[in-house]
Amino acid sequence: MEFLLYILKFLRKISLWVLLGTFVMTLLAIYLTRNTQRIYTVEATVFAAEQSSYTLEGELFGNNLRASSGMIDNFMSIILAETTLKKVSYRLYARNMIHGDLKKDNQYITAADFKEIYYRTVNSPDGKALLSLIDKTSEDKTLQNIINYEKPNKDNFIYGLFYWNHPHYSYNALRNIKVNRKGASDLLNISYSSNDPGIAYNTLDILMEEFANEYKNIRYGQTDKVLEYFRGELSRIGHELRMAEDSLTRYNIEKSVINYADETKEIASINKEFELREQDVLLAYQSSKAMKEELEKRMDYNTRQLLNNISFVNKLREASNLTGKISELESFNNATNKNDNTIDRYKNQLNKTTQELSNIADRYVENKQSKEGVAKTSIVEQWLEQTLAYEKAKASLDVIQKSKEELKDKYAFYAPVGSTLKRKERNINFTEANYLSLLQSYNTALMRKKNLEMTSASLKVLNPPAYPIQPEASNRKKIVIGTFAGSILLIIGFFLFVELLDRTLQDKIRTERLTGHKLLGAFPLMPKGRSKSYGKAYNLIATRYLSSTILRYFTGRKPNLPYIVNFLSIESKSGKTYITSQLDEYWQNLGLKVKRLNWETDLNINSSHFLLAQSIKDVYQSEGEDILIVEYPCLEDYNVSNHLINEANINIIMLRADKAWKENNKIILEKIKSQAKDSPLNLYLNKAETSVVENFTGMLPPYNKYRKLQYRLRNLGLTEKDA
Repeated sequence: MEFLLYILKFLRKISLWVLLGTFVMTLLAIYLTRNTQRIYTVEATVFAAEQSSYTLEGELFGNNLRASSGMIDNFMSIILAETTLKKVSYRLYARNMIHGDLKKDNQYITAADFKEIYYRTVNSPDGKALLSLIDKTSEDKTLQNIINYEKPNKDNFIYGLFYWNHPHYSYNALRNIKVNRKGASDLLNISYSSNDPGIAYNTLDILMEEFANEYKNIRYGQTDKVLEYFRGELSRIGHELRMAEDSLTRYNIEKSVINYADETKEIASINKEFELREQDVLLAYQSSKAMKEELEKRMDYNTRQLLNNISFVNKLREASNLTGKISELESFNNATNKNDNTIDRYKNQLNKTTQELSNIADRYVENKQSKEGVAKTSIVEQWLEQTLAYEKAKASLDVIQKSKEELKDKYAFYAPVGSTLKRKERNINFTEANYLSLLQSYNTALMRKKNLEMTSASLKVLNPPAYPIQPEASNRKKIVIGTFAGSILLIIGFFLFVELLDRTLQDKIRTERLTGHKLLGAFPLMPKGRSKSYGKAYNLIATRYLSSTILRYFTGRKPNLPYIVNFLSIESKSGKTYITSQLDEYWQNLGLKVKRLNWETDLNINSSHFLLAQSIKDVYQSEGEDILIVEYPCLEDYNVSNHLINEANINIIMLRADKAWKENNKIILEKIKSQAKDSPLNLYLNKAETSVVENFTGMLPPYNKYRKLQYRLRNLGLTEKDA
């Protein structure tokens, strides 16, 4: 109970400081938070579940709890990854620089925040270059320009914008994005708060897009690269295949080749036919030549003159030419009406020429019979017949040999054409096979990607971010209340700390705790202000209480000695003289004979009689008084003999409430305790607060209702009633 009263008195003592300090701190908090920024929060919900389904090949791909939990953790890590947040920062900066307005707020950024980032950009050392990065027509182009401009250098504006401490675009600011999983579900709740509603909304809006792109790059990145490679190769090889086919077509046109295989077969067939005809014609040629030579041997001189006849020779040459033309036309089997008419005309001319040759030959025949008995007319006719056959065979042979030479030219033409065609066709076949192989690989990679899409986690924004219209409730109220409560606790804690460390005696509890000795009473400090008029009453009440307390120790009077009261002090200026004078006056008013000895005027404290005194009689002669009050010097500087201390009925050590209890005070008190073996030793507190004195004397004036209530509450008289 006493400790509880002490706590209440302690709180009452510091109540003014608590009230004043709390009031000042609360007002300061109200003033400092008058311009508190309003916070806008934007939220979005993403469904990120691992699917359980069949692949395109029909295999069942199932999920499990561990895989699902790991996938959710991966999603959260991707969202808060530095790479993702850097892309969000740069795109947010690009969007704001494109759409920001210096004069009015818009859905992208407020005018105040745009002014801050705009002038920060313009006033940077490379401001003109930074403004040139902004393409008002395309956010993607602006973003690409920013990425190209960024260099890992502390002087690079874009790099520093992300890695320094900007409130909207820095890594530290974007790390405040909160990602929470809703229970054990596959739903992720993403929220972000900012003092700018446009920035809060656009930050989360961009994050949703970049998060999805980043996940796709991680999940499908390798497959997409493979697909891109196959698409590029298919395009390249397809182009090569088209070029090879076009080259083959141009070559066929250039060489006039329609069907190489059939054409070469036809040429081979013609060549075989010419060889057979050449054999026949060559046989006819040799036969006719031999017959002609044999007939020429049988001719006489007159007949041989026929061979030199100009008319005969001309006609013979004409017949030979006609025979050659007919053979040439008949050799190629040109079955057209025009060629048939020409052959018939040549044959008619040949018949006519042959008849003319016969007529010329008849004129040169003199004898009807040859030497061998053969008719000369028959020999000439046979010779003429063989000559015509010989010319015909010779003409046919020339035609066939000429045709064979032409066939050799065709062979020379078609031989390289064939190898070139085969090489081109082989190249086309190889390119086509390569194209088909790549096409199959492309389809396989495409099917793998589709399988990944079917069996991997799906991302779906269930609740997209919405533009915030109303800010969150301000923290100003919480700050003010927190400051109010914190101020109370801080002030109480401070004074409690001081109270625990402070060794100033002050009151009864602290004095007894520090000294380890009971307190006899307390004398009030002279009151100030309105209570100054009650000073005498306070002194009288305190003196009366002290008197009553001392008188209880007057139980035995030593022979030839009065009742002795020793007033001691550890330090000087403890107020012994004043209190002893008040006590002397009070007892004398009661009719008691009192003698007061002062160490400065009545005792020679430096004499041997005082230092070695065995009794008070050695320094004082009794005059028949009832009570002897002896005021000794401070024990810090002087010594009092054991006999003088033990001879007293009571020893009172005066302590000042406004002085600290020191280690040397403790040592001196222990010394006095060891000296006072036969006489009571008590502590008395001087210059104490009124509330401390009231612990001994009871309530002090004035006795009004307020004072009575205050006194009753201080002593926990909660249900006490006035008499």
